[in-house]
Amino acid sequence: MLDFNSRSALTDRLNYLIDNAISATAAESQSRNYLGASVIGHVCERHVQFHYMAAMGEVTRPMPAPRILRIFDRGNMYEERVRQWLKQAGFLFGRTSKGKSFSDFDGQFSGHVDGVITGWKQQGVVCPVELPALWENKCLGSKGWKKLEDDKLKKYSSTYFAQVQIYMYYLGLERCLFTAINADTMDIYHELVPYDVFECELYRARVQAIMTGQAMQKISNDPSYYICKMCDFIGACHA
Repeated sequence: MLDFNSRSALTDRLNYLIDNAISATAAESQSRNYLGASVIGHVCERHVQFHYMAAMGEVTRPMPAPRILRIFDRGNMYEERVRQWLKQAGFLFGRTSKGKSFSDFDGQFSGHVDGVITGWKQQGVVCPVELPALWENKCLGSKGWKKLEDDKLKKYSSTYFAQVQIYMYYLGLERCLFTAINADTMDIYHELVPYDVFECELYRARVQAIMTGQAMQKISNDPSYYICKMCDFIGACHA
């Protein structure tokens, strides 16, 4: 408990109140009862399975720290800003619903897309992207952003790559305009990602296996492995 009568710095006092409020709000809204497409491509299959088990109430997922929740919120803010910039540049977006963009396996596998680009309004200017196209946006720090620029999406992140492939499958789209904004420099990266039916079927097979209760493979039996150390479910997984 923070002593408000002490000589604690103003920053510490205010952040204590802010963090408490963020955590309380997140606790109220953390009621996802399905496996999300945003996690299905994680490099560890057991990690994905534990996300599903948490959604079903079989295990408890620790609440992210307030600083992490602020990072998530930053991503939402930049998503809306990049969307507006793309609209100003000439792209037309279909109606974006706040609800689920798709739902499968009796509602136990779902996802929310950032948007679908449906048209182009600049007469006399050739649209730089074949349409329609899924649109997905991420906000990254400089290190991750540069790695994405160098490696391209599939190599950079199996999680992001699987996410857009699943979205394209369910929305019947052949391409995705993937954008990433560098939160440090405000540079924007653009990549056109084609639909890959083979990769998508692999991810759907993973979903099917998880839904039927198969024990999924964990990436390492060593809890000190760097990916395991960052996992919310390290205790349950390595128990």
